[in-house]
Amino acid sequence: MEDLERPLASIGVPVFNGEAGIARALDSLLAQDYANLEIVISDNGSTDATAAICEQYARRDSRVRFFRSEQNRGAIWNFNRVFELSGGTYFMWAAHDDLREPTFVSACVEKLEQHPDAVLCQSHTAVSILGRSETLYIADLDTFDQAIGVVERYRETLKRAPATVVYGLYRASAIRKTQLFRETIGNDIAFILELSIHGRFVQVPSVLFRYRARETWSTTDDDAKVFFGRHSRRWPIKPFIPLFFNHSQRLGASPIPLGTKVRLFGVLTAFELRRLILRAMIKIAGMCCPAPKRENLGRVIYRRWIQNPNVKIVSEDLFMTRVCKPQLGWWS
Repeated sequence: MEDLERPLASIGVPVFNGEAGIARALDSLLAQDYANLEIVISDNGSTDATAAICEQYARRDSRVRFFRSEQNRGAIWNFNRVFELSGGTYFMWAAHDDLREPTFVSACVEKLEQHPDAVLCQSHTAVSILGRSETLYIADLDTFDQAIGVVERYRETLKRAPATVVYGLYRASAIRKTQLFRETIGNDIAFILELSIHGRFVQVPSVLFRYRARETWSTTDDDAKVFFGRHSRRWPIKPFIPLFFNHSQRLGASPIPLGTKVRLFGVLTAFELRRLILRAMIKIAGMCCPAPKRENLGRVIYRRWIQNPNVKIVSEDLFMTRVCKPQLGWWS
């Protein structure tokens, strides 16, 4: 089959003030060896040179389509917009500072075509921190290989789906069955969990994607400003409460048998209760532990109760500083 006759793959690039990395990211996408693709860029009211850079790419390459909002409406609106503007059989989101190997799209399309029941394909992903060269960890979907049934897959997604899975390649028809991203903290988690109801997650077992995380751990106020396009706000209740109701609402609206919904709601409730108890125990442990011993205790707790087997740590010390300490919440 000629490459241009293969299904169209759409790449959505939602961006805000991304002048530092957008050119390199677009070069990475345009270098894909899968010819039948389109790149849909939506600039969310950038105040730097992002729009000018993107317009240059759109003039040079007909595969690039550029759209701009004059005001920042938030990342959630922009992520939804690039999907709504796309027309491909397959779709993926791409951040303005991430890099993919030239075979990423073709390898993921091939895997999805081999597995008609799959809704998402991601490659192994090397995660690093902006401004640092070393790899923090490698994310994969190894534990999903046997998670074929909807209940097992839902449980596995709750417990072990790495955050980077959201930047995989999707079957666009599966995305349309979901509520996409909604205005709540943890909306990416809720979207991926809802997606798991509709089909399998598969992977390409090679590092074809390099994701760059923020230098510092995001607070809920930080996330609110990014997601909603508004100034930081105070959360009158813990973010997990609206997130739990988001999960529940998506589950209730899913076109699956009532009995399956009840089983999945049981999985969701048990998981959230366990997480609440674990968080309370971790907080008490941090309060009772002498400061000089907290780091060693933190490593033990992470390895014993928090560690995700789909996250292979590469830089131990950096992981402790960037991931473990913020998660445990014992340090300012």
